[in-house]
Amino acid sequence: MEHAVDHAFFSGDASLIIRGEMLDFDEITRSLNVEPARCLSKGGKVSVSGKKVSKDFWMYRVKMRGNDPVGSLMQLLRELEPNIGYIHQLSDSGYDVCLRMYYQSELGQIYFEMPNELQALIAKFKVRLEFSILSWGGAV
Repeated sequence: MEHAVDHAFFSGDASLIIRGEMLDFDEITRSLNVEPARCLSKGGKVSVSGKKVSKDFWMYRVKMRGNDPVGSLMQLLRELEPNIGYIHQLSDSGYDVCLRMYYQSELGQIYFEMPNELQALIAKFKVRLEFSILSWGGAV
């Protein structure tokens, strides 16, 4: 027997976000050895809301596969871990550096767990972790 969860919509991603004045986008990209999903200079417009950003903005993103929101966060951290020292340097220099996990679902109740291994890896980065969860609440 099929369950409504089998047909529910899920999407999400995990991101490293760096905000600050006069960010050197090329240096960040080179130092982290990843291609950013988005770079915006101060005053640039966010495509979704049309609002202008108040600081330079650099973001790297890993898309969620299937219905595993913590899997994308684990993948992101493992990709960035070799360059964790540079992330610490940015944070220690006053830049606003954070990790963000975004999850969207049409399920009314959202549940996920963070394994100890993931919690320990998050702690090594020494930056803020943000959650953005959107539930349409229509299925199950």
